[in-house]
Amino acid sequence: MSKKKKGNVFLKILGCLFVIFLALFIANISGYYEGKIREQVTVTEEGIKAFEEAIKNGENIDISSFLNDATIDYSSSMSNLGDNLTYGLENFISKGMGFVVDVLKSLF
Repeated sequence: MSKKKKGNVFLKILGCLFVIFLALFIANISGYYEGKIREQVTVTEEGIKAFEEAIKNGENIDISSFLNDATIDYSSSMSNLGDNLTYGLENFISKGMGFVVDVLKSLF
């Protein structure tokens, strides 16, 4: 019976990190991030032009109609559960530490 040799965990992690690095490097070289920034600048410039045009025409101006608020909520029930669990643990630990400090104060 031959025992199967397990691979080195460190090398596997290092390999995964290298693949992630290559993906980010290629995205940087291809200009993906710069393209996203350029797209946002273009949208902003178009909003400024529309705002200036509305001023020239004497229209009623509502600033919210010229702002591009593209905030997307990516939360799910699992992420909300994780957030609630984290806040609960934080409160529990901070109250517990407060109790320990009060006990230590009363002893000394």
